[in-house]
Amino acid sequence: MPAPLSLLEELAKVPDPRSRRGTRHPLPAILSLTVLAMLTGCKSYTAIAQFGRDKGAALAFALGFRRGKTPAKSRLSTLFRRLDVTAFEAALSRWIASRLGTPDGLHVCIDGKTARGSKDGDVPGHHLVAAYAPAVQAVLAQLRVDAKTNEHKAALELLGIVPVKGCIFSGDAAFCQRDFCEKVIDGGGDYVLFAKDNQPSLVADVAAGLAFEDEKRRQAAAFPPYEEVPPPPGTVASSVDKGHGRIERRTIRLTTVLSKTQQWKGLRQGFELTRERTEKGKTTVEVVYGITSLSRERADAERLLGLARKHWGIENGSHYRRDVTLGEDQSRVRKQSAPEVLAGLRNTIIHLVKDVAPGLTTAIRRMGNCFAQALNLLGLPQLE
Repeated sequence: MPAPLSLLEELAKVPDPRSRRGTRHPLPAILSLTVLAMLTGCKSYTAIAQFGRDKGAALAFALGFRRGKTPAKSRLSTLFRRLDVTAFEAALSRWIASRLGTPDGLHVCIDGKTARGSKDGDVPGHHLVAAYAPAVQAVLAQLRVDAKTNEHKAALELLGIVPVKGCIFSGDAAFCQRDFCEKVIDGGGDYVLFAKDNQPSLVADVAAGLAFEDEKRRQAAAFPPYEEVPPPPGTVASSVDKGHGRIERRTIRLTTVLSKTQQWKGLRQGFELTRERTEKGKTTVEVVYGITSLSRERADAERLLGLARKHWGIENGSHYRRDVTLGEDQSRVRKQSAPEVLAGLRNTIIHLVKDVAPGLTTAIRRMGNCFAQALNLLGLPQLE
């Protein structure tokens, strides 16, 4: 496996939208400063600018600020609004891809998230669809969903950016579409998708397949030796989680009795997932259905239950961390490209510190307390 690319070197390839005349602060130096500041816990333009001033000329020269002075808050705001988001995201994607190696069997979650703080009056906040790999805590790529399209169309674009061959893509009902399945299969990947009211005939087909197999076992029990016939091995699995005052039981059942295999490319199995949650004496039950291109030999009930759990893990692994720990919900950055740029940098921080400490908050605190470790993580020289 070749050596991973340098994050700062890839960010240096992002084109500078400013005129060369009168430019005081080089773009690579500004992006390096921003990543370093966010690594140590800075969440706003004000905090990033203050971080640069507090560290002084030694850090400024080390990052490439030729005059030994770092930019003010207003310059950061103006620049990030004008950055080429496509080139910026491409730089981050190249860096992440170089760290993954061959993504054979990699589970990739497709999901959307709105930066709520970016709402501007009646204009809704920036909504981004991301391809997130929970095993490495990395966003492989993300795209903005504008008013003229939807998450499904953005997901199709993502499949043209991220590696597909050998990967398993999971998504909620918004992505359970025939063209999405076709593009994944044509690219050499597999899918695990949930289906709801947007695909009523598909849900009915999976439910009918499960009912048929249940009835078949009941009829077999009506004849000697009159014993209940258990489900075939690998078709049922359960898990129980306890914590924070609640108990959650998940049960998945699989079926291969499907009539929609011709309409949905690669379709091999359907599943029913029941989630029973008890909290403060109150129990709620939710039943969802889904489909997968993974055969029974490649994914039995236990493996599919694990993939389903990991897909929902994107909420805690990415969304919650960005919103709460990294302050995305509180950020009022909302103009032009800036919300997407900062979202991309937050994704980068989550991946960068995944091996520093068990939790993101602890890792960022450690980076702030041990600045030399933060410099080392980015491949920067130690300050004298």
